[in-house]
Amino acid sequence: MKKILLFSLILIIISKFSYAHYFSESYSNWIISDNKVSATFTILKLEATRVLQIDKFQEIGQEKQLSEGEVFLEYFKPRISVLEASKECLLDKVPSLINGKDEYHTIELSYLCDSTNSIKIINNILFDIAQSHVHLSRISINDQILEKALFYNDQTIFINDLKTNKEKSFVDSLTNFISTGINHILTGFDHLIFLMGLIILVNNFKHLLIVITGFTLGHSVTLALVALNIVVPNTLMIEALIGFTILFIAAEYMMKDEKNFIPIIAILLSILTLAAISSLFLQISMTLISFIALILITIGYFGILRNLKNKGSFRIIITSLFGIIHGFGFGTFLFNSEFDQTNIISALFGFNLGVEIGQIIFLMIFILLNLSLIKLLKSKNHQYLMQTLMIIVSSLGFYWFIQRLYF
Repeated sequence: MKKILLFSLILIIISKFSYAHYFSESYSNWIISDNKVSATFTILKLEATRVLQIDKFQEIGQEKQLSEGEVFLEYFKPRISVLEASKECLLDKVPSLINGKDEYHTIELSYLCDSTNSIKIINNILFDIAQSHVHLSRISINDQILEKALFYNDQTIFINDLKTNKEKSFVDSLTNFISTGINHILTGFDHLIFLMGLIILVNNFKHLLIVITGFTLGHSVTLALVALNIVVPNTLMIEALIGFTILFIAAEYMMKDEKNFIPIIAILLSILTLAAISSLFLQISMTLISFIALILITIGYFGILRNLKNKGSFRIIITSLFGIIHGFGFGTFLFNSEFDQTNIISALFGFNLGVEIGQIIFLMIFILLNLSLIKLLKSKNHQYLMQTLMIIVSSLGFYWFIQRLYF
């Protein structure tokens, strides 16, 4: 009962915090031809709701009775501009919402400039709300494809600088994608929480290497499949499932005590069952069949795990499955960047390697910190600390799962 009360308290406290730190991304495609600069901007609809955190845009939406997409458009308009030799280009086509992928808002706009000799694009969208935001731009000019990632401390694209850097070696391109992969994982709060949950759950270093290997194999395969457009996942469903994988890991930790097996599994199945029932009446990101599959996997996995003596080898199955789910998230990020197909090897290998390096950095920091705590704290106090951390992990997993299903 104490754990459930603590779970509830932490869930209330972290709800706003977890949303503020959730990995944030958007994309744009630019075409520069003659004296015209055209763009298509794409963002996940769920991601666009961040602007509703700003009171001004909540009020605008209510007063003008705007849809969430229209509210985002109001936020969008003053935060993007194109300059030529420090002179602002004239707006040719006012930013407007167009039909695109179901889960995304797509905005079209264009500018007319005196010339396109010295174009500078400034994009301040969402960086004032989420410092972890990453924007991936792809620019087509004179049969050249240029690419740049924008971050909180760098929100400007200088076309001439990109042209100068275009002729990069394979090693330079690889280094760029490795850096992008590292940044993606280390700013992907939900992925890091999943890894932390795994470390707390698997306290045997040998077994930890096994499950991390399974996770790596799983996400490496799906990262490639999605990035190559062989598989096109439901983005919203994947984001919700990532939340469920975190909740699942936390549930397994809490079920280490035989007495806790039935109530914990009952809570997990109740969450899935209620969500499945609501899918019949509400438009949410997962289908009834998906929920039934999750229920069967949950019952099967925990039913088998409870009777196994060597749990480490069996656990690699579920971590590989969860790796596949997280790989869809990694792959969607890389695919939506629409990287230059001539860089396909460096993109896939470099980005995946960057993700692995980022994971290792986080794992080593957490493991070293945990070893220090073991030396500083009494065994019982350390155990209480790990239990509290896992309750935080479960709270975050539950919050993300529900939030991404319904909102």
